[in-house]
Amino acid sequence: MTTLPRVAYYTHHHGSGHLRHALNIARLQVVDLLVTGSTEPAGLRTVPHTRFAQLTTDTGPDGEPYPTPEEPFLHYTPINSAIRNRFAELHAAWRDFDPQVIIIDVSAEAAIFARLCGYPVIYRRMPGDRSDAVHELAYASASELVAYYPRRLEESSYLEAFGHRTQYLGMLSPTGGAETDSAKPGGRIITVQTSLGGNGVNLGDLVQAARSCPSWQWNVAGLSTGSIELPPNVRLLGVLKDPAQELAAADIIITSAGYHAVAAAAAAGRPTILVPEERPFGEQAAFARALAITAGIPMAESWSDVSWPDLLRQAAASDANALRKALFVSQESFKVGLLDLVSKASGAGS
Repeated sequence: MTTLPRVAYYTHHHGSGHLRHALNIARLQVVDLLVTGSTEPAGLRTVPHTRFAQLTTDTGPDGEPYPTPEEPFLHYTPINSAIRNRFAELHAAWRDFDPQVIIIDVSAEAAIFARLCGYPVIYRRMPGDRSDAVHELAYASASELVAYYPRRLEESSYLEAFGHRTQYLGMLSPTGGAETDSAKPGGRIITVQTSLGGNGVNLGDLVQAARSCPSWQWNVAGLSTGSIELPPNVRLLGVLKDPAQELAAADIIITSAGYHAVAAAAAAGRPTILVPEERPFGEQAAFARALAITAGIPMAESWSDVSWPDLLRQAAASDANALRKALFVSQESFKVGLLDLVSKASGAGS
């Protein structure tokens, strides 16, 4: 019987994307996996060779970050018992599981802690300007780095410094997906998709866009902020458990540039416009620009000061499968890359 490599996966509390990556890896069933975090992803424990260790949350009761000392030497260094308990629980979970390698998705503090505990570390590389000293320290602490997007989307300065230690796994292709035709003749349905880790789309900006294109129906799946009377061609769907049906029904998708929002748009195979939401380190803006440059995906830097009629015409004429072609890799390719990464990193320890 083949023994699977033991991998621990640390998930950051912000947003839902880090947990989704852990769940994706669990479902591949090529590693014996321990996931740690503040929130357990639904269905994780039903996956063979997978377990979850709950950690004390590293935010306050209201969900806001704890105060940190002035000029912290890392990104997030509160001084309180909750943080002490979290790291004690984390160390205990690792000690009991005895992983061969730990994937950190993401936290400079957790990466450095894991390295100081004597474990080989794989640190997740994300888009954006992460050239600060803390990220440089996290990268230096890692035996290997991993990115869930293709190498061609990477920034040249990062490639020069860390590209030789980074495994670009690409974006895991959904099962059963297939390329689709471009925009349907005469179709006039837009699905707007937001990320879940922020405030979503501002209704004032959305209404202004919808009024500039009154012949289009604008359906919003996700979060929104503000209070304004909606025109007849705007419909708020709220946060959907699975937006796939709404995305597939769209003639054009307008999506945030969060990783999993982009993945959902790519899976739908519809002409897509990227509008990044504000995130630390310019993460979404950098991802959107890279896709615009390398794959020709239409984008707007923000919802304001945009000629929406022109941008919709550009999107309608674009390749509906451009995102899919730029990002997706097969499950087999992803598995091979993951196991190669784990093997290289675990070879650094004993």
